[in-house]
Amino acid sequence: MNATRERPDIRFLVSGDVTAHERGAAERAVGEALAEARGAVTSVQITLSVVADPALPRPALARAVVEIDGRVVRAQAAAPRLVEAIALLRSRLAVRTANLRVG
Repeated sequence: MNATRERPDIRFLVSGDVTAHERGAAERAVGEALAEARGAVTSVQITLSVVADPALPRPALARAVVEIDGRVVRAQAAAPRLVEAIALLRSRLAVRTANLRVG
């Protein structure tokens, strides 16, 4: 079946020094992670946060909360840089959505 699926608008919550490039990277990463999801994606929320504290080992956080066929799937990752947290988020979200049993 090759039906085109419409994606819902992505809601962003941003805290700290987050660039437009990082926001775009997060949107692409979540889209890629959801590409193989079975079921209808009805909502997506991405949170990107960077804490300006050099004492923290992983001050960057990327989180996604996705609703697929009425089920909420969450994934998050923290890393030294936001780009790294986004890459980890993509992998974790892909695993969670692949393991989601539909039906």
